[in-house]
Amino acid sequence: MQPHVFEHLRRLPEGRTGQLFPDAQEAPAAGAVRLADNSNPWGPAEAVRARMLETVNADLDGLRRHPAADGQALRDAIALRRGFRPGQIILGNGSSELIGIAARAMLMDGGSGLAARHSFAAFGLATRAAGGRLIECHATGTEVEVGHLLAAVQPDTRIVYLGHPNNPTGALLDRDALAHLARALREDVLLVVDQAYAEYEDPDTYPDASAHLPDRANLLVLHTFSKIHGLAGLRIGYGIANPELAGLLERVRSPFNTNRLAQVAAEVAIRDEAFEAACRARNLAARTAFRAEAERHRCRVTGQAGNFMLMETVFPARELVRDLRRQGVLVCPADGYGLPNHVRVAMGTPEDMASFWKAAGPILDNLGCGCS
Repeated sequence: MQPHVFEHLRRLPEGRTGQLFPDAQEAPAAGAVRLADNSNPWGPAEAVRARMLETVNADLDGLRRHPAADGQALRDAIALRRGFRPGQIILGNGSSELIGIAARAMLMDGGSGLAARHSFAAFGLATRAAGGRLIECHATGTEVEVGHLLAAVQPDTRIVYLGHPNNPTGALLDRDALAHLARALREDVLLVVDQAYAEYEDPDTYPDASAHLPDRANLLVLHTFSKIHGLAGLRIGYGIANPELAGLLERVRSPFNTNRLAQVAAEVAIRDEAFEAACRARNLAARTAFRAEAERHRCRVTGQAGNFMLMETVFPARELVRDLRRQGVLVCPADGYGLPNHVRVAMGTPEDMASFWKAAGPILDNLGCGCS
């Protein structure tokens, strides 16, 4: 029995994001169609692969040493691509680590974090792990109302999280709503906008939260190389903030939190706009085809954005997940997000999606979906 001093740790949930099947006794079979983790089936880009192989084959001496603690070369590349200064960029072991850094920074003296219901699980995990309490305001599976977020802010609220678009619902604020949130949120509250899937959206129309950095000091905008860049296994992400905030968050960041291979791969990936555009087009085609096929099976799907779709069923989602798993197709149940009759399906290759519908179609036709 562990001493009572660990009671505060017992209050944390045992699972972590990424543990999609904690009750499974066996790992997924080889050759399984993996549509559960929102990874990019097309990545990483060839130039990125070549740079990684070059680093491994020609610079083993570099790999046995610590990486650049500040990741300066990568921060320079990100700043150039995004139009900011290197001092505004903070690197993370995936954007999830940056969520944790922000939570620890803001909740050192206690307080609450706020997110909409059905938001990315890492928001709640980071808040509780930092010693704070999580407040969840009302949201549906299709939208988040800024008014609900603002009304839920408490005197002890120190941080507000927004998935933009949100995982797993695909909800996305329009430009006016995002601007209202950035302006109206209390100045001493840190607004963390997680834009992990932003690169899948049309850059000409996507409401980028970083546009509000000149007007809001307490704003942290997160991006990751895990999604469209196809580097989830290397764990590399970044945040953009005003220089003063970025400098303060650097005090919380662990030294050497991003490895050298991840840094050099991301440095190439951030420059490859053509690869992003190609993946964006493929993802749009996959989402369009998925909606059409879902309609054919009389299924309701939601989500405005991202590289995934949220599909509603009239029976517990875990049943569909188990049935598909037996046929070698992995999707993510959304019951852990408060959506017990929904599954999240990542967009894969055309072959992946054909396998999904071959397995899911008969089940859905026999048992029924959320019908319009």
